[in-house]
Amino acid sequence: MLYRMYTRWANSNGYTLKELDYLDGEEAGLKSVTFLVSGENAYGYLKSENGVHRLVRISPFDSGGRRHTSFASVEVLPEIADDNTRH
Repeated sequence: MLYRMYTRWANSNGYTLKELDYLDGEEAGLKSVTFLVSGENAYGYLKSENGVHRLVRISPFDSGGRRHTSFASVEVLPEIADDNTRH
């Protein structure tokens, strides 16, 4: 859910998203993903997404229509160019 949200946000706001690492989940979905969002002020907009997100949804596979809760950790880091080398 979060991966889809971030990719759609990046595309609709003119940012480029490059997938660096992707690991499928054991049963369904994905276990982890690392991607790079490039564009002006991308870190400034995304830095508040850092932390643990609680996802609550009604599972289409649960005949009782119960809510299922899962947690996802998001880490947002700036990319720092190595232009200033010391001698």
